[in-house]
Amino acid sequence: MIPLTALAFILLSSCCTTPKPPPACEHLTITGLIDGSERFTFTPAGVKWTHLHWSEPDDLTFDGIPWYNPRKSPALWSKYATLDLPHARITQRQGRDLVALEPTADGFILYFDDSPNDAAAYSVTLAIPKKVEGKR
Repeated sequence: MIPLTALAFILLSSCCTTPKPPPACEHLTITGLIDGSERFTFTPAGVKWTHLHWSEPDDLTFDGIPWYNPRKSPALWSKYATLDLPHARITQRQGRDLVALEPTADGFILYFDDSPNDAAAYSVTLAIPKKVEGKR
């Protein structure tokens, strides 16, 4: 039988430990008019856009800067390329249909899927952690 004082110590030490603070993150917002389905693959080498269905996206912005040609990585991508891409997460999303993020071995894939007729405005904000020293 465990003495009551030992049990109290175990309970207090397990429920009162300070959790690790979340890693520092950079925040990236991507906006645009989406009509159909789009896939953006983010890796340290760049951003690859794959158009899937209906019309190509319009009025894209990357971190508030117009992204006129999604066939090319945005000029600001180098600011994010060295971050911990596989641990990116969506913190905010707006749009009438699906916005999803799938981690990959060296980055992530961002999906937009606008099924209703006509284009709609979408916005997604991502939190991408900074790499922790000594961690790969």
